[in-house]
Amino acid sequence: MNTVAVMMARGDGSTLKRKNAYPILGKPMLWWALTEAKKAKFIKHVFIWTENEELIEITKQCGCEVVPRTEDQISYHAGFSNPNTWGPERDKFIVDKVGPIDVKVDLNCNYVLMTAEILETMFWKLMEDPMAKDIWPIAEVHGHYFIINPNNNKLFPVWHCQDLDRQTYPKLYIRGSGICISHLLRRQTMVSLQSMYCEVPAKYLLDVHDLEDVELAEFYLSKRNPPRWIVDPNKPFSDEINRLVSTPGSFYRVGPRLGAEEADRIGKLREEGK
Repeated sequence: MNTVAVMMARGDGSTLKRKNAYPILGKPMLWWALTEAKKAKFIKHVFIWTENEELIEITKQCGCEVVPRTEDQISYHAGFSNPNTWGPERDKFIVDKVGPIDVKVDLNCNYVLMTAEILETMFWKLMEDPMAKDIWPIAEVHGHYFIINPNNNKLFPVWHCQDLDRQTYPKLYIRGSGICISHLLRRQTMVSLQSMYCEVPAKYLLDVHDLEDVELAEFYLSKRNPPRWIVDPNKPFSDEINRLVSTPGSFYRVGPRLGAEEADRIGKLREEGK
């Protein structure tokens, strides 16, 4: 099965200049999304559609492929891009290079917290349901959100009823923008197919647009990828330290085996040489 991931990435940014190359924990924002896509075992090819030389270089460094994009195909030069016009050209370029696409993975470079594990879960859920045409990530959000009335600028609750217990309000969800896995082969041969949804924790759908989002992304990524403590071979370490360093996955990942506080404690011990 030919599974291809496609991501659009512009050189400029409407909310943050050079957003896709903006450093997050020392790596370009684009790097995070590409790295996770490459880790997903079901994806055979990862393509980036861009017009920017800097992003092209980042893409190649990540081992991904580039679809050429002209400046008139981005919103800053010719109004908002029309996928119905430019999409077929992009997809034809990809098909000519790697052959017909069976499953297409649309990715969004703004979602730097998206993981290969989530993508793989979505893929297998899609494959298990023969009547599914695509699958989207969704996350539950606070049920007491308000919308603004454009006529009087007053806030109006999305869910509000005097006789309804707020604990039983209908749930609200957000859907990952531009993140979708589509079974193109089924779409060509079957009808009455349905969309599926895969619920994930809300943090994984953080859509980075400004510096506040960058700070939040760095916070979560630092918990997922704690700094690797520098080892000085001339300093003695305790048996506990040596055991943790030599055990794969037990030290460098904050997870079930080692919590954040424990990682910090171990790190301080290493710095002190205890």
